[in-house]
Amino acid sequence: MRHLILVCLFLCSAIAQARDLLIVGNNYSVPKIYAEAGQPQGMLVDILRYADAAMPEHNIVVHLYPWARAYWMAESGQAGIVGLSWTAERQQIFDYSEALFHDEVIVVVRRGEEFAFSTLDDLEGRRIGLGAGGSFGEEFEQARRRGVFRVDEDNGPVSRLKKLLAGRIDAALINPGLAGLHRAIAQDPELLRHADEIRALPQPLKRDANYLGFHKSLAMGEFLADFNAVIRRGYENGDIPRLLARYQ
Repeated sequence: MRHLILVCLFLCSAIAQARDLLIVGNNYSVPKIYAEAGQPQGMLVDILRYADAAMPEHNIVVHLYPWARAYWMAESGQAGIVGLSWTAERQQIFDYSEALFHDEVIVVVRRGEEFAFSTLDDLEGRRIGLGAGGSFGEEFEQARRRGVFRVDEDNGPVSRLKKLLAGRIDAALINPGLAGLHRAIAQDPELLRHADEIRALPQPLKRDANYLGFHKSLAMGEFLADFNAVIRRGYENGDIPRLLARYQ
C-alpha cells in the first residue's frame, strides 16, 4: 500500500509539474491545419499531438487563428507558432525546429488562362493571391521585394479562389497541393458550381518546409532539442508518415 501511495504521489507530482505551452497556427489551411467546430485539426496538429504524448513534462496547447493574428502573437513572444516557413528575416526573430512537414504550394488559375510556369520570374506582372501575412520562403520574398509580382492578401483559400474566378487576381497560391485545392472548393457552393473553371498549373511553386518556431526571447532551445528528437524518431519509425497518410 505504501508503495502504491508513493507511486501515486510521484505521478501526481509529475502531472502537476507539466507546463502548458501555447502554440498557435492558422485556422484555414485544410487539411494541413484548420479549425473545425472550434477545434484544431489537420496534419500539423496531429504532429504536435504526437510530440505532446512523447513529452509528458510539457502540455502542448494549440489555438488557431487567422494567420496574421497567429504570427503577431508569435512575433510578440506570446506563443510558439507552427506552420512557419523559413526566411532570412524570420531567422533573426525565431528559433526554428527541424522541418515538420513539406507543404506543396500550387499555382491555380482560371481555365483558359494557363501559362508556362517553372520559376518565380514567370509570375512577372501578375497579381498573386495568398493568405494575409503569408510567405513561401526567402526566394519568394526576394521576388516580392523586386516587384516581380503583386500580392493580394486574403483571409483564406475560399475567398482567394472567388477572387480568382472574378478576375481580381491572376493566380492563387494554394496549399497543401491538390488536397488543399479540392478541400477549399468543397467548402463553398459557388466554387463547387464553377469547379471546372479552376485549373492547377503542372509545376508547383515549391515544396515549402513548415517548422515550429519560438521568439528568441523565449529561450526555447532545450525544448526544441527534445522536440526535434521526437520528430526525428517519429519519421524514422514510421509513426508520423502513418499519421499523414490518413490525409492522402
